[in-house]
Amino acid sequence: MQRFGGLTVLRAGERYRTDLPGVRSWHCFSAGSHYDPDNLSFGSVLGVDEHLVEPGAGFDWHAHRGVEIVSFVLDGVLRHESDTDERLVSQGELLRQDASDGLRHRETNGGDTPLRFVQTTWLAGAGTSLDLVHGAARVSAPRAHLFVARGAFGCNSGPADDGVALRAGDSVRADGLVTLSGSGAVLVVRLAR
Repeated sequence: MQRFGGLTVLRAGERYRTDLPGVRSWHCFSAGSHYDPDNLSFGSVLGVDEHLVEPGAGFDWHAHRGVEIVSFVLDGVLRHESDTDERLVSQGELLRQDASDGLRHRETNGGDTPLRFVQTTWLAGAGTSLDLVHGAARVSAPRAHLFVARGAFGCNSGPADDGVALRAGDSVRADGLVTLSGSGAVLVVRLAR
């Protein structure tokens, strides 16, 4: 990770990578066998994971508790099954899941082409929210985590900050106001503190 003014940037190539049968994942925070005590979370944000899932593959039944999860489908179709419902989530759509009291689900490729999606997880009840930004924006929050899902952006944290260029797969941890310019899609997680 590198510091640029009030921004800490993790480049796409610095993310942890996990390969499972039919699934390749890149993690912005410690995950699975990739334990880094200095990179466990950013405030209430626990995970930002990009997954590439081949047809017929995915994540079998598993449980979550005490978190909120948002998945953004970049390519393909995500099949989401829980104990209470089943749905298909298409390219460009967000799936929001509240696992505060517990959730058991399965996530698989729902189509015949590769599925690529980003999944963000944070502690439930922490006053955290997520927005999808497609172009120039001002992000005002005490703290924010930004993940460039598509495209290229410039990002700065104030008038004295020269900013930093970001590409797909890069992420930013910021304290205070952040200004974005460019085009594509950025997942912006606003933290209450």
